[in-house]
Amino acid sequence: MGMLDGKVAIVTGAGRGIGREEALLLAREGASVLVNDFGGSWEGVGSDNRPAEEAAEQIRAAGGQAVANHESVSEDAASVPDG
Repeated sequence: MGMLDGKVAIVTGAGRGIGREEALLLAREGASVLVNDFGGSWEGVGSDNRPAEEAAEQIRAAGGQAVANHESVSEDAASVPDG
């Protein structure tokens, strides 16, 4: 039984680095995780869905619940995936 069973966590920047590790830890503690990552380059341009998708898949492969979201959090009209 995890400390966060039944809770939902939204982690921005969760496709790589510290954000990814935070998302993995929250999932190990029982939270369902929305993995948000725009996947931009180091220069801040473009986008890449793979980092968020890979982090969400890693959580699901370990038995957790996760969905990927690729929206920029700088936009008010971002959509949240079903699932």
